[in-house]
Amino acid sequence: MRKSTSLFSALTALTVSACGGNTIKSELYPDIFPDYAGVTIPEGMADLNFRMADGSRCRIRSHRDADTIWYSVTAWPEGSARGTEYKAFPVYVSHDEIDPYIAYRLIEPGYESWHDMGIYQRELSSYREKAIVTNKVNNMGCVNCHSFPSGDPGRMLFHARGKGGGTVIVDSRDGVKATKTDLSKTGPGMQGTYPAWHPEGRYVAFSSNSTNQCFFISSQQPLEVYDKSSDLILLDTESGEVSAVCVSPEILETFPAWSDDGKTMYYCAADNPGKLPEMRESVRYRLMALDFENGRFNEEARTVLDLDTLSISFPRVRGDRLVFTAAAYGTFPIWHSEADLWMLELGTGTLRRLDEINSSETESYHSWSSNGKWMIFSSRRMDGRYTRLYLTHCGDDGIFSKPFLLPQKNADHDLLRLKSYNIPEFVKGKVSGIEKEIGRLF
Repeated sequence: MRKSTSLFSALTALTVSACGGNTIKSELYPDIFPDYAGVTIPEGMADLNFRMADGSRCRIRSHRDADTIWYSVTAWPEGSARGTEYKAFPVYVSHDEIDPYIAYRLIEPGYESWHDMGIYQRELSSYREKAIVTNKVNNMGCVNCHSFPSGDPGRMLFHARGKGGGTVIVDSRDGVKATKTDLSKTGPGMQGTYPAWHPEGRYVAFSSNSTNQCFFISSQQPLEVYDKSSDLILLDTESGEVSAVCVSPEILETFPAWSDDGKTMYYCAADNPGKLPEMRESVRYRLMALDFENGRFNEEARTVLDLDTLSISFPRVRGDRLVFTAAAYGTFPIWHSEADLWMLELGTGTLRRLDEINSSETESYHSWSSNGKWMIFSSRRMDGRYTRLYLTHCGDDGIFSKPFLLPQKNADHDLLRLKSYNIPEFVKGKVSGIEKEIGRLF
C-alpha cells in the first residue's frame, strides 16, 4: 500500500461540531462507533472516522507519537452544557505491508429476490470503491465466486449464472481477453462453484455442488443451505481440459484451497447421509489434503483434521497457518450464528479457536494478505443480519489484533447500506477496463 502523506494531518483536523460549556474528565475510554480503540492498522490506511455511539456531539483530536496515534474525545450529551473529556485511546500503526485493494461482492443478505449485484474493488488507502463487473453485463443474472490467482489484478475469474451463463476468465495483462466456459457441458454434473487458483496460475480447482436450501417456520435460523452432492474438478486453463479429482456419491467434497507452494490441495469432505435436508444436522465436514505434482493429484487423500462435533469450511492457507470456519454442522456457515474462525498450525498441529477476533454472531469467509500479516473476514456481529468486513493483524506469534470495521468516509455508511459484503479477497493492484469485454460474451 502506498503511504499517505496527509493521513494523520487529516486525522488531526477531524472535528465534529460541539457546543461550549464546562467539561469533566473521565478515566474511561469513549463509547464510539465503530469501535477503533486499541486496534492495529497498516501504515497509510484510510482515516478512521467514528462518532459517539449514543449520538452525542463530540470533538475529536488526535496526535501521533512514534507508531501510536492517540485520539482524544470530548462529548456533550443532547441538551447538556457540560461535556465529558474522555481518556485518550490508542490506535497502533504496523509497518507490515498490506495489499492495496480488496474485492468483494455486494448483494442482499439472504434469499430474497434481487435485481442488481456486482463485484467491487476498494482501495484501502482511501474510500474509493469502483465496480469491477456488475450483472448488467449478463442480463441481470447472478455474478459470484470471484477469484484472483495469488491476488494478481491482471487475471480473475467469476461465475455468471442464468441464461447464457458460465465461468468467465479474464486476462488483462496484455490487453483484455475474456473467455467463457460452461463447465456443466464438460462432463455429467460438472459445474464450477467454489474456485481455487493454483499458485502458478495455470490450474483452477473447483467444487461441483448441487446446492439446495430449506426454510424454517419456527427457528432463530431462517434457512439452511446444503449440498445433496458435491465433487472436486480441475481446470487446466492452457488446454481447457477439465478432469474429475474426487467424485463419489458417498462423500461430499467441497472448498478447495492450495498451499503456498502448490504441492498440496486442502479441501473439506463429509459423509453423505443421503436423506437431506432431514439429516442435515448429522453432516460435519472434515479437513482433507491431496498431494499435487506436475498437474496430477496423488490418489491417496489424507485426513488432516476431524473435529467430530464441528463442521469445517473455507480453509485458507498462508505459510504454516490454516484458518477455517467451524459451525455446528453443514456447509454454509453464513446462516449459523455459532460459526467461528479457527486456526491450525500445520507444522505443529496446534489448533485453537480465534477468540480474540470472534464474536457471538457469525464469522465466515476470510482471506489472507499476500504476506500473511493481515486477514480480512466477514462478520454479522453488528446486527446479526448484514455481513460487514473486518480487518485484523496477525503477529509473529500467530495472535491476531482486535478486529476493526473497514473504514468509511461516513461512520454510519455500513449501517445505511442495505447490502452484504460477500467473499472479501485481497488484490495486489487495481482492476480496470474489463467490463466492456466481458459484456461481449453475453
